Amino acid sequence: MLPSLRALNAAASGAAPTHYLITLVRSARGLPPASGATLEALGLHRLHQSVLHPFGPEAAGKILKVKELVTVRNVTEAEGRVAAIRRRPEGSGVVPTGRAPGGLKRDHAVGL
Repeated sequence: MLPSLRALNAAASGAAPTHYLITLVRSARGLPPASGATLEALGLHRLHQSVLHPFGPEAAGKILKVKELVTVRNVTEAEGRVAAIRRRPEGSGVVPTGRAPGGLKRDHAVGL
């Protein structure tokens, strides 16, 4: 696997990873309640959500408890903040139409 461009830039600038970027890839549904509680303690509530935690024994222990449910990357804080933002992929087919819920246009909504 080739290193990403960001990883090469970080290596070139001399920035060492300082945080874990944790992404939930499998649900805790059907598992013991302790697994769900650990995910909540990490700040993960829905699939494909990413959170940033600094290196430390507390975060590492939580990750080990749910290692089958998450993916972990070592990143710098700046790179992690960018990657943790939830975005729709380009070309996902979701286009804002400017319509209000219920199918009425906002400008012509009756009773508003």
